[in-house]
Amino acid sequence: MDINTIIATQKEDIQKQLNKTELALGEIIFNNGDCQILSQSGNKFELIVDNDHAPPVEYHFEIEDDGHVLVISEKTEGWNRYSYACLLQIENEIHLLDPKVHLEHQKYSRAGMIKRVLKERRVKSEKADYKVEWAGNIHGDHILTNENGIKYKIFLRDFDNETGYSDSMDSRHNKLGTTKHIMYTFQKLKDNKKLQAKLDKTYPFVEIFCDPLNDNRISWYYPHKLPVEAQLLISRFFKKSKFINDDQLTGFLDFLQEAGDIKTICIRPEVVEKIQSAFEDHMLEQLSQSEVPDYSLINADLYDYQKEGIEFSLFKKASIIADEMGLGKTIQAISIAILKKKIFGFKKTMVVCPASLKEQWKKEIEKFSKEKALIIQDSPEERAIQYKDDNHYFVIVNYETILRDHRVINHAGIDFLILDEAQRIKNYETKTASAIKQLDAKHKLVITGTPIENKLIDIFSIAGFLDPYFLGPLWEFSYQHCLFDPGKPNKINGYYNLDQLNKKLGKILIRREKRKVIEQLPNIQQINIPVNLSPLQADYHGSYARGIAKIIRKKFLTPFDLQRLQVLLSNMRMVCDSTYLIDEETNESPKLDELKYMLFEKLDIANTKGKLIIFSEWIKVHKLIGKMLRDNYVGFVELNGKIPVKLRGELIRKFENNEHVKVFLSTEAGGTGLNLQVADTLINFELPWNPAKKNQRIGRIDRLGQKSNKLTVFNFITRNSIEQQIAAGLLVKQNLFDGVLGDDAQTNFVDFSSKGRSQFIQQLEEFIANNEDQGTREIDPIVAKELSPQTEAPLIETPQSSDVIDLSGDAQEKETEIQPTSTPSETPKTNAEELEKVMDNGMEFLSGILKMATGKDLGMENKKIEINKETGEVTMKFKLPI
Repeated sequence: MDINTIIATQKEDIQKQLNKTELALGEIIFNNGDCQILSQSGNKFELIVDNDHAPPVEYHFEIEDDGHVLVISEKTEGWNRYSYACLLQIENEIHLLDPKVHLEHQKYSRAGMIKRVLKERRVKSEKADYKVEWAGNIHGDHILTNENGIKYKIFLRDFDNETGYSDSMDSRHNKLGTTKHIMYTFQKLKDNKKLQAKLDKTYPFVEIFCDPLNDNRISWYYPHKLPVEAQLLISRFFKKSKFINDDQLTGFLDFLQEAGDIKTICIRPEVVEKIQSAFEDHMLEQLSQSEVPDYSLINADLYDYQKEGIEFSLFKKASIIADEMGLGKTIQAISIAILKKKIFGFKKTMVVCPASLKEQWKKEIEKFSKEKALIIQDSPEERAIQYKDDNHYFVIVNYETILRDHRVINHAGIDFLILDEAQRIKNYETKTASAIKQLDAKHKLVITGTPIENKLIDIFSIAGFLDPYFLGPLWEFSYQHCLFDPGKPNKINGYYNLDQLNKKLGKILIRREKRKVIEQLPNIQQINIPVNLSPLQADYHGSYARGIAKIIRKKFLTPFDLQRLQVLLSNMRMVCDSTYLIDEETNESPKLDELKYMLFEKLDIANTKGKLIIFSEWIKVHKLIGKMLRDNYVGFVELNGKIPVKLRGELIRKFENNEHVKVFLSTEAGGTGLNLQVADTLINFELPWNPAKKNQRIGRIDRLGQKSNKLTVFNFITRNSIEQQIAAGLLVKQNLFDGVLGDDAQTNFVDFSSKGRSQFIQQLEEFIANNEDQGTREIDPIVAKELSPQTEAPLIETPQSSDVIDLSGDAQEKETEIQPTSTPSETPKTNAEELEKVMDNGMEFLSGILKMATGKDLGMENKKIEINKETGEVTMKFKLPI
């Protein structure tokens, strides 16, 4: 009996067993996509059910030899709405490869597509409410004003075919010879016989234009007998033809010069632009053969593939670098801008990027070059001044600002325009895309890891920004590559001729995959991903900062103070991940938004074979990420301290062997020995307190990839938060923590007087001073409740009579037995000399920090360590030189 029959039979049996309500609820769970297959084989399926009405539950299905389907879950056995939903999911899975019903497609011919789009435009023109100011000549120029008050010049060329000319961009690019404005004007004239009769019918000039009906070739038109002077000039350059071919463009410059003296000849602006562009292309080709890029201008050792990308774009007016994420597109773009400045004498480069990346661009520019970068901000008047600033070669602006400022920008003289994350303009109909495409620049560069995300139209929109003539108008691109649904004219069912498109795009687009250049990469690449705090996150974060400020301004800190300090610092870290970790009601998390964007757009894990590991020490974070993955039908496994050690190997095997499992979620509970050979990407959702922990995470992955040990690490870091301090290593001094305040220390009193404040406290004070005013609302700095049991492990335990306080915040394994702290009666057994040695280590560390900062030694003769052998209490006092 085959599996299809077994599942169908089992389904019929269950429908007889369960009542209608239970069956309906099961089908709803299935329809809502709340069932996810974790792993599968010929006779075994593992699924997880996660909906809003119950905690996630795994179900295991096994088809026995007799055809019976055995179902087991963590909580119940047998059949119910959830297991029935799982069965429906399995049924759906096994029928995915069934022969599909043939879907008819409509493939347009060129003539058929032109007929369609002309009809659509005519419908729009008939519904339009324009106003026309008529010229004295029937041909034009007539002035048409649209509903938004924008004026266009309309020239009517051919009354039989109703073609004409407009100074709109659509008229230049659409290859139709008409627009809805032109159609409207023709119709108004037809409806007004009196107006027609009184207008002059003589064609006003010999027109030299780019003929949209002849692939925009430079052509001439005059319906009357040519004047002798014009006829002589046209015969020399056009011979007996109505147009010239594009390979003759550089020889047409003399025509422009001579025609300038003949009043009866009108040369359209796009003709001049086309000839100018031809000369520029010729010059760039010559320069590419003679100029050698001077990479000494770049403060970095570039890889060979990066130099290839730079040289690919350097001598092009328009190009796309579409390398996979992590291959250094930013430094390639910066290098291109620097080299274009030297070779072409460019004065200004504008970088357009998401708002969250502006600071990062500035930092990278000033790190890898000698140039300065200006971030555009403040009021419209101030921004207008900043755009014209001549003291910065780079100016950086976000997409949203372009919507407001694109007209002002075009007066600033932008030589080179770099578009980062260009998938933001993938929808050509958006206002953002429209504004971006109105920006003027001599050269343009797009950098994106995903030039095509979901639709082929994505690349059309991006190419349209670079050069609207490159892929032609949308209708032409569509009939050449798109298969339409015959019942829904605007629905695309498929694509064809992709090999031709790929070949054409090769002229402006270069893409390298990591696997093809991996041998050039360092063993480990660390890439920081900056994110911002949401308003509510900032409120929480600022409240904790104020709570910390009250503590560290005290002259003496008790163990209780240190414990409260640790809780507040931990809460600051948690709220940087999501407000859900604090209040369990809200879920404001720019990090999760950025992670989703990275996973599904930049890394495209849903459609690639790549696998990755995400580290977070908070189990609640795993649940939030897990829900996001399930919502997007991406399989994952989760490892934390609650997973028995004996089952961890099975989790790893699922991750390595199941192609549907793309993500490995892990806390610090992974321990040593993780060997995930199929992954080459690691994401730190938050950085651990201890820098060594980050290295341990990387070190646990012994060999990444089947043929290489290359690893890319992405660190998510929240701006203006405690995470920035952790990333900079300012709050963590491991020697001090381990030697003075670690788990084995017996110190329960430390003198932090104004002249003896530790390096850690000093740095914490500086950090808190900059964060106290964050947020606006007052929140209980301790937030009443203890750290949730949904964290991997609490950073503190219930205070004992002798406190063990671990400010490093290292998460303990859940299955590890935490040793009870010593009672006072046990403390006298402690070796006082060992304690003094620990204290000495801490003092030596402080001495080294002081010497690095001030050049002064911390005299060890100033230290005072007192150990009460009866109680075991230790007091350390020290003074810093003033």
